[in-house]
Amino acid sequence: MQTMWHDLRYALRMLVKNPGFTAVAVLTLALGIGANTAIFTVVYGVLLRPLPYPQPDRIVQITASYRGQIDYSGFSALEFDFWNRHSEPFEFLAARTGVGFNLTGGSESARVRAHRVSSAYFNVMGMQPFLGRNFSADEDNPGGPSVAVLSYGLWRAQFGGNSQIVGRSISLDGAAYTVIGVMPSGFQSVPAADLWTTIAQVNKSIGSGINYTLIGRLKNDTSRAQADSYLGVVKNSFFQEFRRGTPSAYRQVIAFRAIPFGYMIAYGYRTPLLVLFGAIGFVLLIACANVANLLVSRAAARRREFAIRAALGAGRSRLLAQLLKESLVLAILGGALGLLLAVWLLNSLLALAPTDLPRAHEISLDRWALGFTVLAAFLSAMLFGSAPALNASKPNVNEPLKEGAGRASSGVGHQRLRGALVVAEVALSLVLLAGASLLIKTFANLLRSDPGFDPHAVLSVQIWPTGNEFSSTEVMVNFNRNVVQRIKSIPGVQSAAVVGAGLPLEQGGNVGVEFPIQKRDESIDYRQITPSYFQTLGIPLRQGRFFTEADSSDSSNVVIINENLARQYFANRSPLGEHVKVADQDREIVGVVGNVRSFLNEPAPPTVFIPDAQSPIGLAKLFIGWFPNCILVRTAQNPLSISKEVAGVVRSVNSDVPVGHIQSMEETLSTSVAFQKFLMTLMSVFAGLAVLLAAIGIYGVMAYSVAQRTHEFGIRLALGAGRKDVLAMVLFGGGKLAALGMALGLAGALGLNYLLRSQLYGVRPADPATYLAVCALLGLVALAACYIPARRATRLDPLKALRYE
Repeated sequence: MQTMWHDLRYALRMLVKNPGFTAVAVLTLALGIGANTAIFTVVYGVLLRPLPYPQPDRIVQITASYRGQIDYSGFSALEFDFWNRHSEPFEFLAARTGVGFNLTGGSESARVRAHRVSSAYFNVMGMQPFLGRNFSADEDNPGGPSVAVLSYGLWRAQFGGNSQIVGRSISLDGAAYTVIGVMPSGFQSVPAADLWTTIAQVNKSIGSGINYTLIGRLKNDTSRAQADSYLGVVKNSFFQEFRRGTPSAYRQVIAFRAIPFGYMIAYGYRTPLLVLFGAIGFVLLIACANVANLLVSRAAARRREFAIRAALGAGRSRLLAQLLKESLVLAILGGALGLLLAVWLLNSLLALAPTDLPRAHEISLDRWALGFTVLAAFLSAMLFGSAPALNASKPNVNEPLKEGAGRASSGVGHQRLRGALVVAEVALSLVLLAGASLLIKTFANLLRSDPGFDPHAVLSVQIWPTGNEFSSTEVMVNFNRNVVQRIKSIPGVQSAAVVGAGLPLEQGGNVGVEFPIQKRDESIDYRQITPSYFQTLGIPLRQGRFFTEADSSDSSNVVIINENLARQYFANRSPLGEHVKVADQDREIVGVVGNVRSFLNEPAPPTVFIPDAQSPIGLAKLFIGWFPNCILVRTAQNPLSISKEVAGVVRSVNSDVPVGHIQSMEETLSTSVAFQKFLMTLMSVFAGLAVLLAAIGIYGVMAYSVAQRTHEFGIRLALGAGRKDVLAMVLFGGGKLAALGMALGLAGALGLNYLLRSQLYGVRPADPATYLAVCALLGLVALAACYIPARRATRLDPLKALRYE
């Protein structure tokens, strides 16, 4: 132990004597370790942190997947009843769907997040209210009592932590609900909710548009594999009862599986975040390679010191231990500074992250982040310290001592090691640069893609017309018409409309649609709109007509479909005049409009549009629970400049209707690609860091090589070699290392970009143009890094070079 502390003190003294070397090495390591700690903290918080429930590994979600692709559409209430009857592997099985309510009865009116759940929901989570009780089975039944359980946060904020809250009545969208319980402070559902109500009031018809997430707690003696096997056995029974139109070949490749709930929460983010983690790991490897190169150079300068110590009896293991401890001290200093850097980097990451990043509130620098930093520092010390230490710990005792104060040659071993490190740096840099380039192309392609509407100069305003006063379609229509007419009177407004069940570029609502001729029923995307919706958004008419004010409750039911639905279900004929059933109502198709995308990187889904004047009030209010109605306003000016006037119009028509988020549709467009922008930005930053570090590494190696070969260059110049010949010689040496690195990097880039394929749009993982451009750019950077040392070599005075020792 005393020897170890002596070695550490000696290592620290040696580093202090070389402040330039120490500063560069510590800063390089701090950058790599700090960035890795920040990304690890995000990855751990989103993907790895155990859910805050008892035995979280026993909680699973029932999913349907097609060739490994998970179907997010969920299950209907009737399908949930089926799984309840076939729940052998589960101790408890529950359904959940997210909604929103206007809450009154607390300290102030508020819009709250809520979940409608079945009675076993809290049993699945393994948590019970700390005040009151859980839902009972009879409260699941249609027409059952309207009851609610509050979150701890809502109980404190709206009801002052009143312990007498149980049994009290509150108003949700104008309907009375009895509070039966309050959850403990440590409980938070995922996604987050302020309160929970039952599914008792939910319409269970096929066309209701209800989609449930089904979660279960496995029995203690049941594994996930056994649960999957059971779900596979009952699959045929499911298809006999539901989704009979599904082709048999399609049924064969559909699998029902019990997937860990924690995995499903971040399903869409898992691969991209792991790729980012791997990418920043490459940056740390490049940083380690740079520090290793510094250590090799430093070891060459210390050959006389090592020879003297060896001559005095120090064995190889003793020298090796000393050098590794010096590396460890560097890593500790780099890790400490990196941890401070990680605090700033993490805040920057969270500021860049999309707003829907799962479990973002749980992301923080904690003991796991600290442990990761310690581990990263230790592994880094081994990575950058081992090879230089092994190389330097076997000195030639005689040669350095005979040289006296003269120049010490680094030797072939040192040169090969430095060259290998540069090759590795270039290879890793190419991998990151290729990935970043593909993501940049993807982002550019997304921005160039046609969303199906004109987002310029359009304002969107969220509203929630709920409550008992909105008890009929007529009341809802009158409210919409009054709002639209008054908004049109605002100077600069060209048109206005109201849409329910979701905006463009959102995964909106869906309903059951029956196609009598094909004898098929499908879950189809759905919007309820005022007549001027298509004109306001600039959505083109392809066939038939738009809705008019004549499409009222007194006229025949009509529907407009988009091109993709027409192409998929009416491929060989015009759909105009055909009839379909939308949410159990027969409707005539009167128009076909252009496709509007829900996601820019996916084709537009088949969609039906019905006029708000013909929308059943139950269906309209159901969708408001998930998606606020939105007012859309096209203006001749900056749309945000009239936001206050539009909000004022809503309040003047009905002061009880909450006004929510206000933004331009161009902002909606930006939000829709926020995650792709997040990925692109981080990969570009990582690639930039990698290229910078690689350039520094190449420069360092070539500068050292030129210094070591000064005598050789002097001889060449004295024998008649031109300065261009010397320049070409140095550039060729550096270019050879870069070319070898790029050749190795191409293989790695193909592997990484294959993992990124789900995030790419309009570009292939093996896009030749991208790889050519990346190789050209990296080659230019490498040559630029070689040029300064090469230029220095051409300016040598042959006489001085010949005397150089």
